[in-house]
Amino acid sequence: MRYPDLGAEVRLGSVPPQLPDELPALYGSLFCTASWFRIFDEAVPTGACVLSCPRHVLLFAEVGDTIEILNKAFLMAPVDAARACRALFRALPRARRIHLEVMFPPADLHAPKRVLYSAEDMVVELPGTAEAYYASLGKKTRKNVRNFENRLRRVHPDLTVEIVEVGERAGELVDQFLVWHLARARQRGFVSGYVSKPKQAAQTTELVRGGAEAQLTTIGGRLAAIEFLVFVGPDASIYAGSFDAAYSDLDLGFLSTYWAVRETARRGARRCHLLWGTDYYKSLLGARPETATRLSVFRSQGARLHSLDEAREVAWRDLRRRGQRDYWRARHAAGRLIRRYRRGQTGSA
Repeated sequence: MRYPDLGAEVRLGSVPPQLPDELPALYGSLFCTASWFRIFDEAVPTGACVLSCPRHVLLFAEVGDTIEILNKAFLMAPVDAARACRALFRALPRARRIHLEVMFPPADLHAPKRVLYSAEDMVVELPGTAEAYYASLGKKTRKNVRNFENRLRRVHPDLTVEIVEVGERAGELVDQFLVWHLARARQRGFVSGYVSKPKQAAQTTELVRGGAEAQLTTIGGRLAAIEFLVFVGPDASIYAGSFDAAYSDLDLGFLSTYWAVRETARRGARRCHLLWGTDYYKSLLGARPETATRLSVFRSQGARLHSLDEAREVAWRDLRRRGQRDYWRARHAAGRLIRRYRRGQTGSA
């Protein structure tokens, strides 16, 4: 179905393989690839919306009266998102709403809508070479990187860092990553997504087996840190990484991530995604937050008013998240007080 006034075409039914193949070059988003749709969304596209001037390819699946746009964390202007929504509503008259993730402020999309949730992808804009990336860091960060590397190599002169294809080592490497990651989560007092979502470990293994590379740091011939790198079109993502807590005092975790970002710059990536969460160390490495917001876009205000079940779910989720944040903030504050008390006791003794 072609809509010349919108510069749009909607295809229903099986999606020709050349359309998913366009996604990496168009968007550079790991979350906008056929592998992600299959492994994590467990979804098969039932159609595609193709825009021209500029070109966009949106794959979608119909779930009841909802059109689920599978593309996520991808750059698209508000006017183009509006064109796509109008084309989809024309092509699918039974649909009441579209679930769409956008990287622009939701208010810029002039349509009946509801914000479902948002998250921040930490993104490093890379200048073209590893040397230029290092020079782009703050003066203090550059000094720390030099000092940390010199100290680590002085204490462990047998340290090696190499990039390998994951392939059939996926199970072994993900298992080792999880040992370190879960131990660190317990130490820091938070519940890892790998605990709350038990399938995530198997999904991660399948994802990295299918095309990731691993940066492996070894000390004394044994693994000390792992970073999983995925290159998607012009961009790169550090999907996951962790390190042996025995080397925490030597800042191995920070250095491991720095080396991985530097490697993506050396390989000519346009941007490096450090993914969700605004950890301070990511900003030191040059990452800036880009907010992805999941929206419900409705055919009409009436359709929005008749989706009170969704409104209740959003309100309940927001309350639960706020409560969890307050709980962990209180727990961290209590932990700091206890540590200060113990240091005081030790000092007085």
